[in-house]
Amino acid sequence: MTDQRILLVEGESDKDFCQQLICTLKLYVTIEPETPRSLCQQAESDGVDVLRTIALPLALTRLSKKQITHLAVIVDADSSVQGYGFIKRRAQITTLLEQYGYIITELQSSISQGEIFSHTKAGIPSVGLWIMPTHSIDGMLEDLLLDNLGNPTQQSLLSKADTAINELGDLRTFKDTHLSKARLSTLLAWQKKPGTSAGKAYQAGVFNTDSAALTAFTLWLQAVFQ
Repeated sequence: MTDQRILLVEGESDKDFCQQLICTLKLYVTIEPETPRSLCQQAESDGVDVLRTIALPLALTRLSKKQITHLAVIVDADSSVQGYGFIKRRAQITTLLEQYGYIITELQSSISQGEIFSHTKAGIPSVGLWIMPTHSIDGMLEDLLLDNLGNPTQQSLLSKADTAINELGDLRTFKDTHLSKARLSTLLAWQKKPGTSAGKAYQAGVFNTDSAALTAFTLWLQAVFQ
């Protein structure tokens, strides 16, 4: 069996950040498909619905045929206000995994370490699951990054970004559920290289890679793919 290590993500920003992290950890992993939208041309954007209805079922079928050796899924919890949140998002993904023969354990106190589910049949690889931001609360990738900035300068920049956003008034057009995206985009627009991506910002030390939350995420990635 060819050694194929596959990571499924929701969209471009997730891919960019995870690709940089994977390179830093020296893990041999392919983000496949490039984004969920590449599987569904009718989709207006990338997102968890395309991932869980198309990309993940395809990957699980390949896994059962031993065409894949390692598989992990990263999705955003999003907000309970949107009708989602950590508990519902986990249920959406684990229900599908269970249909493919995976053993779904009950939520544990150490859930913020991510999860890895075993199959009922010996020889079929496990599947890793991480729900952003911390595999325990509502939110998204941007919340994980914003909560783990690397130094006081970045904290000050974020404070200025928050002030600018709050002063938009009627000029603000994005939804409340996209506030974290707006905050991170503004912060990254004010870096040494304006508009740098989250992945390059990670490499440049914008985020505290030694924080408990980012350490837990990297340890989960290593546990799935090493």
